[in-house]
Amino acid sequence: MRIALIHYRLLRNGGLETRLFNYLNEFRNLGHEITLVVSKIDPDVELHPDIKIEQVNLKRVPKPLRMYFFDQALARIIPAGEFDFSFSLGRTSNQDIVLCPGNHLGYLKAMGKRFQSPSDMLNVYLDKLAYRKSKVILAASEMMKQELVELYKVPEHKIQVLLPPIDSKRFNVNGKSRKAEFRTKYGFNEKKKSLLFLTTGNERKGYPFLLKLMKELVDDPIELVVAGVKPMGSDLPNVQYIGYTNHSEELLWAADVLIHPALYEPFGQVITESIQCGTPVIISSMVGAKQIVTDDIGMVVNGFSLASWKKAILQTLEKEREISSDFAENNGLTVQQHCKKILEYAAKI
Repeated sequence: MRIALIHYRLLRNGGLETRLFNYLNEFRNLGHEITLVVSKIDPDVELHPDIKIEQVNLKRVPKPLRMYFFDQALARIIPAGEFDFSFSLGRTSNQDIVLCPGNHLGYLKAMGKRFQSPSDMLNVYLDKLAYRKSKVILAASEMMKQELVELYKVPEHKIQVLLPPIDSKRFNVNGKSRKAEFRTKYGFNEKKKSLLFLTTGNERKGYPFLLKLMKELVDDPIELVVAGVKPMGSDLPNVQYIGYTNHSEELLWAADVLIHPALYEPFGQVITESIQCGTPVIISSMVGAKQIVTDDIGMVVNGFSLASWKKAILQTLEKEREISSDFAENNGLTVQQHCKKILEYAAKI
């Protein structure tokens, strides 16, 4: 099958980009002919020579308008390529199937914001166009499906919930036996239980709330280890920032609990990656991955009461958990299972 994979950027940074590489590798391994349609390319990224690249040059286009012109270019590229199946990872409209890893109206509602700029209007317009013109929409969670129906009035029959896949070759329980080694490597406090916060942002991911929470826990033998994009500073003695790493699986093996108090998170792939690594999670009810978090693998906290979160942390740290090494496979979250589903949807179009 000749498959067009569409994403604005090709780089190794972020959950959506991780999924792109999973798709490229798995579809190629299955023998399909892959063309990647992309605009921004990291020169350090190398792809298998069998994968064709169609690059859209938008350097002269103002940044706020690049997604619009990228979609306009797709209107010429996709029909001309005579692909059997076209699949986009984001805000475009000239494809058969589109992912819904998030949406702008849902974000604005969750963050208590109104339309504040032409950029907001453009993002919502591109969302609506993508959902209207695509034959199938793959929502990242039940939460996303509900938002598509309620906020965008998308007919339910067009929406399929397909949770993001886990690269189980990388994220697994095998490294848990080396927990002490990784704690030493990254400077975890040996005398404290460690909460891990992996972030690419501040406010939406809940970092300001976490600082308030850690102030409440300053006398407890608990630390917060923050990794990723440098967040706002903190003078709290129980909070340390260790920087960015390409080996987040090692941090997940080192930590006692992953904490994610996001104000809005369409899914939160780090949640399932943590569970697959054998590390329990504490997340807010505004995280789409809540649908897969059961009592044996973590806790979902409703609201943002400091007392409720403190109680959840203490209870989670006290409880011993044996998380199944087959978590991903049992929940249909392996890359192979995920890509098989996509091809099944494609075959029905």
